Amino acid sequence: MTESTTPSIDEPTSATSVNPPHIDELTRLSPDVLADTAGFLRQDVGVLTQDVAQVHGDLLQIQLESRTEEAVKRAAVDLLYELADLGFSWTTIAGIVGVSIPSIRKWRQGETATGENRRKLARLVALVGVLESDHLISDVASWLDIPLAGTNFTGIDVLANGRLSDVVEFAAEHIGSTELLDRSLPTWRDEPQSQFEVFQAGDGGPAIRLVGEDATG
Repeated sequence: MTESTTPSIDEPTSATSVNPPHIDELTRLSPDVLADTAGFLRQDVGVLTQDVAQVHGDLLQIQLESRTEEAVKRAAVDLLYELADLGFSWTTIAGIVGVSIPSIRKWRQGETATGENRRKLARLVALVGVLESDHLISDVASWLDIPLAGTNFTGIDVLANGRLSDVVEFAAEHIGSTELLDRSLPTWRDEPQSQFEVFQAGDGGPAIRLVGEDATG
């Protein structure tokens, strides 16, 4: 005689943690077994969710780096003027890259940027492309300037900390504004102000930089 496949009332089968019982089976299971079964399912789903989130985060980073590799082939002056055409002010670009306004002016006049700074410009151009094409944000510069979680911090502050892929996850609505700030600016609750400060540049004019950071070209 074929044995019944109905799960035991006293203990769950190994399949119970993968496949939930049918409605008619639920009436024959004890509350303890049902609670254990739901617990197994919740644990399995939780682990799977974490794994998928990790894979997705890694792929976002790969996508961003791939577009950066294409953009970095271009001259700094070309990258600068593309960002300007996209609505970014020279001050905002300087803040994200971490240099002074005079440095931006020199690049606009054709002077060579360091390899690191040229790559930062290229990454910003790549980020804008991803946000426009994949997340349908038509005015990225303005969107990045919107205050986050009721604070004075914006996406510009997040980018100045180098957290470009986190901004992409925020745009995709996989994380909220509070988690975005927790990831990129862990002390934001204790420091409710922008990370930028105005200082006197070498040419005597005002410039902007990250608080506590030296500005070099």
